[in-house]
Amino acid sequence: MKNSDYLPHNNTSQSQMSAREQLYNLFEARPFNDATLLTNFGLFARSSALAKLFFLYEAYSEVVDVPGDIYVLGTWLGQDLVVFESMRAMLEPYNASRPFVGFDTFDGYEGITDVDTRSETVKDDGYAVPENYKDYLAQLLAYHRSENAMGHAVQHHLVQGDACTTVAGYLDNHPEAIVALAYFDMALYEPTKAALDALEDRLMTGSVLVFDELNDTRYPGESMAVREWLKDRSYTIRRSRFLPDRSLVTLT
Repeated sequence: MKNSDYLPHNNTSQSQMSAREQLYNLFEARPFNDATLLTNFGLFARSSALAKLFFLYEAYSEVVDVPGDIYVLGTWLGQDLVVFESMRAMLEPYNASRPFVGFDTFDGYEGITDVDTRSETVKDDGYAVPENYKDYLAQLLAYHRSENAMGHAVQHHLVQGDACTTVAGYLDNHPEAIVALAYFDMALYEPTKAALDALEDRLMTGSVLVFDELNDTRYPGESMAVREWLKDRSYTIRRSRFLPDRSLVTLT
């Protein structure tokens, strides 16, 4: 795998790519072992990567006092789910009644329509992961739960398939579920709108919806779906303090 294989390319300049090559070289030449690396990852984490972690903390902090599940719609490699599990252990270590559920095709984008804009990343195999990656991610989540307080009692789920049908199907099988936080990172119109519609009866006052590509000219489908769904609803909206292109909507 090349260094650039799993890097988003949308906002990266040539000078940044050159600088990152230097970082990759320093990473490869590190004079310590992998065990040391795992506890000193900040040596190689760019500010944008750290901002993403602060943003996930910001989103989770909004719902610590709100009952319900946390959903990630568009998991890709699953970092958001893993970080949310670690934040559960930090922010509410004795709350075992908050399942995390990740939805993804694990095969790349599906359902790209005329209202979506195709690009280097928005394509039929965009953000596809290696074969059997879902099983690998499940093992990672299981490990982190085993290290964390009440991990033995927490239920997490990975749901594979098109979110146009899988979100509704999951909820049909979990009539008890209510949703505190839903993080939308699918970029496309149809799965975003279908998932919002499916969640309709599981959201409450105080539920938070997080959108990764709202008001972004490269991803018009997400904004169209959100705009249609929020019409005539009561909510507040703000952008993240750490990633200004991320939006947090709180239902009121």
